[in-house]
Amino acid sequence: QAIENQLKICGFKRNVDVLVLYLAGQGLRTIPSLARFHRLRYLWINNNKIQDLSFLVKNHCLTELYLNNNEITDISGALKHLCALQILLLHNNQLKHLGKTVEELKGMRSLQTLNIFHNPLAQDPSYRLYVIYFLPSVQLLDRK
Repeated sequence: QAIENQLKICGFKRNVDVLVLYLAGQGLRTIPSLARFHRLRYLWINNNKIQDLSFLVKNHCLTELYLNNNEITDISGALKHLCALQILLLHNNQLKHLGKTVEELKGMRSLQTLNIFHNPLAQDPSYRLYVIYFLPSVQLLDRK
């Protein structure tokens, strides 16, 4: 319903025309597949209650993804295919496993901005060094 409302507001008639979706702060727990928006570049779903990211499986063109302030515990298998991603905000979630999280992001050669602060994994004193070492394309980590 939130997606259809957003499309009406923007006046889109064809799914192929949708490059931006703003679904932030709507109390969403789940999101249906966004595969019909195969040219989607910018997606805001921050400030919701999202846990599962399987709805992103076909959105290869995403360059900016705002997932902060949700209830995400694991990103394994959900983001690896997003090779064009440049900005990924995941702060204020429940990500626990640093190794698994970084492994999911390793193939993102275009990733320049990454926020993962305020997650349990960020309590590891060496997490910044670990991320910088394994994700060399990241230029801005946790706003620094």
